[in-house]
Amino acid sequence: MPPEVRRGFVIFAGLFTVVAVIWAARMDHIPPADFSLQNGTDPSTLDPHRATGQPESRIIFELFEGLLRMLPEGDPDPETGLQPLTPQPAMAERYEVSEDGKTYTFTLREGIRWTDGSPVTAHDFAWSWQRMLHPATACEYAYLISEVRLATEYNSSVVNIGDRVEVELWDRPGETPTSEANIQHFPRGTMKYGTLRAIVKPEAPELSADATEEEREQAQLDWEDRWIYEVDVTDPGAAADGEGEATLQRFAVSAEVAASDETVERTHGVLVDFKHFGGGQAIDDRTFVVHLNNSVPYFLNLAAYYPLFPVNQQCVETHGSPLWTKAENIVSNGPFQLKFRRLRDRVRVGKNPFYWRADSVSFETIDFVSLESQNTAMNMYETGQLQWVYDLPASVLEELRGRDDFHSAPKLSIYFYKLNNDVPPLDDVRVRQAISMAIDRRQIVEQVTKAGEQPAYTVVPPGIAGYQGPEGLKENVEKAQALLAEAGFPGGRGFPKMSLMYNTSERHRPIAEVIQQQLQNNLNIKLELKNMEWGSFIETIQQEKYEIARYGWVGDYPDPNTFLDLWVTGNPQSNTNWSNPEYDRLISAASSELDPKRRMELLRQAEAILATELPIIPIFFYTSAEMAKTNVEGFAPSAQDLHPLSILRYRSDDPSTAPSKD
Repeated sequence: MPPEVRRGFVIFAGLFTVVAVIWAARMDHIPPADFSLQNGTDPSTLDPHRATGQPESRIIFELFEGLLRMLPEGDPDPETGLQPLTPQPAMAERYEVSEDGKTYTFTLREGIRWTDGSPVTAHDFAWSWQRMLHPATACEYAYLISEVRLATEYNSSVVNIGDRVEVELWDRPGETPTSEANIQHFPRGTMKYGTLRAIVKPEAPELSADATEEEREQAQLDWEDRWIYEVDVTDPGAAADGEGEATLQRFAVSAEVAASDETVERTHGVLVDFKHFGGGQAIDDRTFVVHLNNSVPYFLNLAAYYPLFPVNQQCVETHGSPLWTKAENIVSNGPFQLKFRRLRDRVRVGKNPFYWRADSVSFETIDFVSLESQNTAMNMYETGQLQWVYDLPASVLEELRGRDDFHSAPKLSIYFYKLNNDVPPLDDVRVRQAISMAIDRRQIVEQVTKAGEQPAYTVVPPGIAGYQGPEGLKENVEKAQALLAEAGFPGGRGFPKMSLMYNTSERHRPIAEVIQQQLQNNLNIKLELKNMEWGSFIETIQQEKYEIARYGWVGDYPDPNTFLDLWVTGNPQSNTNWSNPEYDRLISAASSELDPKRRMELLRQAEAILATELPIIPIFFYTSAEMAKTNVEGFAPSAQDLHPLSILRYRSDDPSTAPSKD
């Protein structure tokens, strides 16, 4: 073993006692959970329709359950060690797919219940999918079900004359929320339904030639708020079929318009009527039918993904968002229920006695411990305070590889840098290509991360059946320098100093430092490194107030599309301000292509555009490096980094590493 590894391991071991004492004090004598795991940063939310990151999803997967659940099937691959996971019946006991692949009929189990004992029904799924898609919810994963009938129109607030629409009045029936933190995103007011007959638009505003883009956008929004929608409102009893008595009523978002015209009622908005005509319909309490515009080959995987999980309507409407997710309020339907949450410490969940498979759930309590320090997490693992850690110090990986509790396997995941394509000179493709070709990825994976990662020059990880991606642009410093000169920065002269932003982690800073040095040496580009707490980091990216930012993506399902549709114009996960009509066309064409080979070819062509224009800079494809106690049954690496905790248990013949209850 190299000397530097030995030194790191000795220091690491010397911290055991200190770390154990600190974390024991933070527990305030609360008995340890049956199973505890490292969970990275504090989760920003426990709302399935608002979450975006892994710290949130690990918990949500245990608190909630969808129509299907990703569970192990078969044995781990003997070469990679990967455990195959497939979507299997969960809240739904069975499903049927139409011959054309456009209609899915799910039959829910009898007797399934929420944690408050009330029944889970198909209506809960219909309401939850509508909430997920509602523009006010601002779910960043709404695009996943864009092929569901009317989902895109509803989510993007697109209405046309003749559409069946819903109108949400500007009122709040029942108890009014008492604070700005208690905001009910959907629905907030009395609902009316009818047919859109006309949109009366005032004269468009005239702006000066020197108006900023922000001023133009605000003027456009203000103008649209003044539109008057004329709707034939149907008797509520006839809303589902559009027949019956109808009266023409007028609505506008603008309070000024509504106040100045007594014929106009104020509305939060006019949207297509997804409730009655959309693609997620509850036929009865146990039958949920999904209608798609086109066949989606990975749709069952989506049905097992957390943004499509149901939330309890009464709970959400009673407490509002985000207060409904507090431990004293939350109602869920998964294997576990929320016990408590301590900021910057842990989230504890307990076994849900109402869960339909409660008898098969072994652990009574599980702790998701907020830990960003690799060394601290590993120390707590070695002292028995954690049973699973996933982010290991690179300095000791070689020492750990020979242990029985070490797990390593390729992941369906990529580490990359986002570039804000609106910020000069990152708006020049030659600059983006130069930056990419000046980065030595092999140095990063061999000298920094050291977990067996593969250098990435494209976006889709290898190993997806039936897909062969393009080559991508490899390292070429001479070519990079020529491109930078061609873009007007010979030898890096005149290139502005830029910021490279990353979230707090012992992993991200050394990677950023190496890239900072490489760009300085190879292109004379100077980067300022900025470290940010996770919540602020994500908010800054979403607001597009960055220049270069580290990012990562784990495939939501085993298909190239999960990595490629992120960059379609308008996707809320992009935040790069990059847009390419041909790329959008190829992704759209692939979504409706029934021939598997032709579909993969369309996706390959799209990825070739991405790998050439480089709105993002691929760095490496992840490999998992995890530690899990040897007496834990049911744990195995998975390509999507999913580990269903409800199936884990301690081996009855070896309880030695279970947490002490003393």
